[in-house]
Amino acid sequence: MATKTIYVYDASTVTVSNSAGTVYPDVIADALWGDAFSWENPNDLMLTVPSSTTAIEFEDSDGLLQDDPFSGNNVIDQKLIGSVSFDGTTYSETTTDVRWQGAVVVESEYVVTLYDQANPTEMYTMVGVSITVGYQSTVVGVAFDGAQPPSGTVLTYIQGQSTYSYIGSNFDPDQTVPCFAAGTLIETPDGPRPVETLRAGDLVSTLDEGPKPILWWGASQVDGTGNLAPIRIAPGILGNTRDLLVSPNHRILLRGAEAELLFGEPSVLVPAKALVDGRTIIQTTQKRIAYHHILLSGHEIIFAEGIATESLFTGAMALAALDDAARAELEAIFPEHAQMIQSLNRPSLTVSEGRLLMAHLRNSAPKSANALH
Repeated sequence: MATKTIYVYDASTVTVSNSAGTVYPDVIADALWGDAFSWENPNDLMLTVPSSTTAIEFEDSDGLLQDDPFSGNNVIDQKLIGSVSFDGTTYSETTTDVRWQGAVVVESEYVVTLYDQANPTEMYTMVGVSITVGYQSTVVGVAFDGAQPPSGTVLTYIQGQSTYSYIGSNFDPDQTVPCFAAGTLIETPDGPRPVETLRAGDLVSTLDEGPKPILWWGASQVDGTGNLAPIRIAPGILGNTRDLLVSPNHRILLRGAEAELLFGEPSVLVPAKALVDGRTIIQTTQKRIAYHHILLSGHEIIFAEGIATESLFTGAMALAALDDAARAELEAIFPEHAQMIQSLNRPSLTVSEGRLLMAHLRNSAPKSANALH
């Protein structure tokens, strides 16, 4: 099996309160047994997550974090690797695969939708992450499927509007940051330029704001044979004239009647890995790959090989995925970057939502694949 890492916010550091200031310290843990977020009716609950995350490593066979990875008494996936501590309790891996012998696994326990208190049109999908020892499950933290809330965002569970499911989502925990492979042509006011030639202060063209200066440019060298292997979009598929290679979670802008019909939005952001069809959009492996990052003053839509896509979005979970050198450089230049609040430029779909949209687009598109974009 492969090794996968999920970055979670420790449940003990997530503040949950109502509008009167009453704090509910056990809601996240109690939601293991049902919709504890609604038990405080009629008060809408507010959640504030910290800026730091804790990494959990586990065995992985299918690329997803799921609920109940068991077959009878046997563990078939998601065994904890190493040791990790939450709220004073340390969990350690075991050699046994037998549940009643104390096998330790990581699970996706429940999913709940929350809204940005300051901007109620922004919705986030929060996943309760548990560690199970034998038959005892404890929700140790939370993560987000799809869009990550900017640091400092107050999230609200709105009674009658938010949804809860006790069946944990098939959650893809990869948190690669939006980045481009070397050689990618980025549109600038002076014409396309290879991403590796750009630097802080250079202007890039944005869809909504026109030319904007780069605040920070960075690069990361990563293993290109596993989960970080780039997604290759063949020429002509989304209006591009050359191959576009981006990191798996790099979001691409899709627009059209199908997006409006399915999600009530004229345009949405979709992770590149959700576009994969095994033919014209594929994940391609290479021994090592250099990924390049472009940070602007806000989250913007820029153009790579003619495809509308995103700039770097700052968030604790995404920034944790930068390599040590890139993260150290960014922190040295912007020591307060954790407080740098960015809002997503467009609504962001989860991988499963993105696949649904792509299926509709492909079924409705004419012979020319350019109609997908």
